[in-house]
Amino acid sequence: MVLYESKEIVRKITKELVEQFKVLTNELKRAPRLAIIQIGDHEASNKYIKYKLKKAIELGVEATHYKFPVDIRQKELLKKIDEINDIADGIIVQLPLPGDFATQVILDSVRLEKDIDGLSSKNEFNFYNDKDKSKFFHFTPATALAVKELIDYFQIPIKDKKVGVIGRSHLVGKPIAHLIKQMGGQVSTYSKKSTIKGVENADVIITGAGDPLMLKKQNLKEGSIVIDVGATYIEKDGKKILVGDLDTTNLDGHVQGFSPVPGGVGPLTVVSLFTNLVAAIKNQLKIY
Repeated sequence: MVLYESKEIVRKITKELVEQFKVLTNELKRAPRLAIIQIGDHEASNKYIKYKLKKAIELGVEATHYKFPVDIRQKELLKKIDEINDIADGIIVQLPLPGDFATQVILDSVRLEKDIDGLSSKNEFNFYNDKDKSKFFHFTPATALAVKELIDYFQIPIKDKKVGVIGRSHLVGKPIAHLIKQMGGQVSTYSKKSTIKGVENADVIITGAGDPLMLKKQNLKEGSIVIDVGATYIEKDGKKILVGDLDTTNLDGHVQGFSPVPGGVGPLTVVSLFTNLVAAIKNQLKIY
């Protein structure tokens, strides 16, 4: 059984990014600028942001964490984001947002050319409609890009394979399904709220439901491959631990391999954001 860990891929991409950011720093005459926008004090978000800030330092990127109180008015927040649009080369809005905010309105306030998470409506339209991959400027959403990097590195067979994608969110499931179709996979999608009956026929399962340990051995075809995009903190023995959608109990000898949580898609998603930041700056400088 293969464990699809991302440590070596992250190391490889990080090394390449360091060199790319050095070149871009010379072109810009300053360090590349990343803005991370957070509303409130979501515990998991704090941990993810800390990791992104640490990676930015490693890459030579000037990252600024804009943390706004949960009671900020949406109108005021949009004004602040508009100001940040003029300063940063790339912008991330850390999700989830508190319940009273219109998430898509906030995401759409980030200018297309700086939307390195790829979550704005404009980016989404361009991503799904750019058949020749060059007509419309867009970013591949970071999680989908991370999944593709994992597939490419481990040479996971996708073409003509039955691929089940669990989760249909426009943040994770939908863009992943789109990329898999482009790679020649026979895609079936499953809502995290609906039954996943049928996924047991899939050769490859990519799950991003955010439902901890929901996917069991009996749901998986023998010899299948699981890419776990889920990441949820749960209580175990009085401690909070990070787990994925996949219950890895007794999988050895049943599946061909799976990506672990933590240590799989998550770290790759972070470096994919910086890959998109490189693309954003190159677009700004008209370097292709």
